[in-house]
Amino acid sequence: MGMMPRRGFPQYTIFGPDSALSIRAVLPQFRRAGTDGVSVERRGKLVFEFVPRNASGAGFAWSEKTLFSLSVEEVGLLLSQLPGNGVELSHSMNYGVGSDDDSSGGVMQQSGDLLEKILTIEPGDGATLNFKIDYMKNGVGGQSPPQFDHAIPTTPLEVTLQAGEFEVIKSIFQTSIPYILGWNTTMDIASAAAMSKGMSGGGNHY
Repeated sequence: MGMMPRRGFPQYTIFGPDSALSIRAVLPQFRRAGTDGVSVERRGKLVFEFVPRNASGAGFAWSEKTLFSLSVEEVGLLLSQLPGNGVELSHSMNYGVGSDDDSSGGVMQQSGDLLEKILTIEPGDGATLNFKIDYMKNGVGGQSPPQFDHAIPTTPLEVTLQAGEFEVIKSIFQTSIPYILGWNTTMDIASAAAMSKGMSGGGNHY
C-alpha cells in the first residue's frame, strides 16, 4: 500500500466566457506554545483568483491571474450579506502586492501612489451574482500594479455565478472558517489532551 499524500490543494473554479474565478485556501501557520502546546501564529485566508481568457480565445492565462485574499472576517461579511445585498471590499496596496499574492516580497509603491484592489459582488438577473476585480487609482479603474513592465492582467475581470455555483461557494465559506482560524486543529488537540488527562485521573478545576 502506497504512502498517503501529505499535501492537498482544495480548489473550486467557475469558468465564464471571458474570465475564470477560482477559490482556494491558505491554511494558518502554527507555532509551539510552551513545552508541549501549539497555537496559531498567523491566520489563514481564502483566496479568489480571477483569470483572464487567453488573447487567442483558447484556454485561460493562469500566469496573469489577479488574486484577492479574504480574511476570516471578510468571509463572514460575505456570508452575512450575499446573495441579497451587494458587497465591495477594498485592499490598499500602499506597501506592495505581497498581501494578496502570497509572495514573500512585494512591489513597493512610489511616493504618492495609492492603488486599491477592489472586489465588487453585485446581485444580477435571475438569482445570479456578478464578481468583479479591478485596480483603481484616484477613482479610475483599469489600472495595473505600479513598477510592472507590462499590464498583468487587463482589469476589470468579471465572472457571473449562477445560483447553484454560489451555493457551492457559500458552503466552502462556511466549512472553511474553522480551518483558516486554526480553531478545529487546536480544538482537536485540546480535546485529546483533556481526554488523556481525564483518563489518567487528572482533571480541570475552575
